[in-house]
Amino acid sequence: MTLEILQSSLVIPSDDTPRERLSLLNLDRVAVRKHNCTIYLFKNNEGDKDFFSVEVLKSALAKALVMFYPLAGRHIIGHDGRDQIDCNAEGVLFVVARLERTADSIQFEPMSPENRDLFFPKQPQSSSLLEMLQVTYLKCGSVVLGTSTNHILVDGRGAAHFFQTWSRIARGDLTSIVPPSFDRTPLRARCPPQINFDFPAYMTDLTEKEDKPKSCGLNLFKLSKEQIRHLKIRCNKGRNTSNVSTFVAVSALVWKCYCKAQGLAPSTMSRLYFTADIRNRIHPPIPAYFGNGVIRLSASSEVSKITSSRIGEVAGSVKAVIDGLTDDYIRSFIDYMEVMHERKVSVITDITESDLRIRTILGMPIYDLDFGWGSPQLVSWERCTENRVVYLMNEPGEDAGIKAVVSLDSSTMKQFQKVFYEELMLFADE
Repeated sequence: MTLEILQSSLVIPSDDTPRERLSLLNLDRVAVRKHNCTIYLFKNNEGDKDFFSVEVLKSALAKALVMFYPLAGRHIIGHDGRDQIDCNAEGVLFVVARLERTADSIQFEPMSPENRDLFFPKQPQSSSLLEMLQVTYLKCGSVVLGTSTNHILVDGRGAAHFFQTWSRIARGDLTSIVPPSFDRTPLRARCPPQINFDFPAYMTDLTEKEDKPKSCGLNLFKLSKEQIRHLKIRCNKGRNTSNVSTFVAVSALVWKCYCKAQGLAPSTMSRLYFTADIRNRIHPPIPAYFGNGVIRLSASSEVSKITSSRIGEVAGSVKAVIDGLTDDYIRSFIDYMEVMHERKVSVITDITESDLRIRTILGMPIYDLDFGWGSPQLVSWERCTENRVVYLMNEPGEDAGIKAVVSLDSSTMKQFQKVFYEELMLFADE
């Protein structure tokens, strides 16, 4: 497949924006130093000749950048050695391309690394760009929008807020726009620091090496709304707590299936890593905060307990960890990062074969992206290079279920698939 680049330019804010240096916070420091990349497929079912007009998109983008002006800046290192955003309004990269392929001829779910690379702008490793966008016109008239957002500035929920705003400006819906908040005061460390918890999902010893990964592949698993309902019934059976969330129920299911598929020794400890949003858990809440507002958590248990227990007990251990994400826990973590500022603290990456990571965008407004030509028919955001990772996201539509893209080595994947569908059959009969 040959990709033809039609234009490449920097889009700057359409009006004056604050010229300042934005100091990044402790939650930004531990963000993965990568661009979060997402693909949106828009189908031109009406044969509209002006479908995804570049002029409309760029004009709306320039206006959106006035509100979200840090995205038009650059990542720099300040004199104190800490990360900063230079809000210099130099702009975001906007690429327009053409690909002589139809949407139906491209496998979007799951997507191969070769295909994914076609839909994102190329950048040098040293690039300080914070946002890169590519609009690719396909032979059939459909469009693929590829977004690449630097995680050092903002997490998935904040990025979704920006894309949602951009699309609303493009279609002329200005009344429903919620301005972002850049106030970092609620997330600053306390003086003196008060550290009341341990943080097992983070490490300071960066000399540890990750197990040499096996070659991994992606597989797509879908859960209908009815299957999720049955799964949650099973998770709540015999428990005196409130209903578990979809995330907790599905996480418990994939963790249990993974431990069974790996065939691990019963006494082995397994750990499930995932992130949780803190915007509505900190006091006072900061729902419109634009930045990194997530903390990585982990649940752990012996493999024998995970594989032999009822699904509700596994879900209970995940839920207990999430319930522990209190205001005090969040502020203790921020203080911990401040105390450790001279040492490089990172999320644990050297997970063993007994551990599993879950990345989720469940509940985010990823389909609320209508630029005036309808919402995306498909969204893809999984990475293709990570082993032992499960990506969770909603399917489009109010009555739709969710999809899980699972990245495992081939032998484990075969067993996981078998166990997963066996588990589905179990609770489908209840």
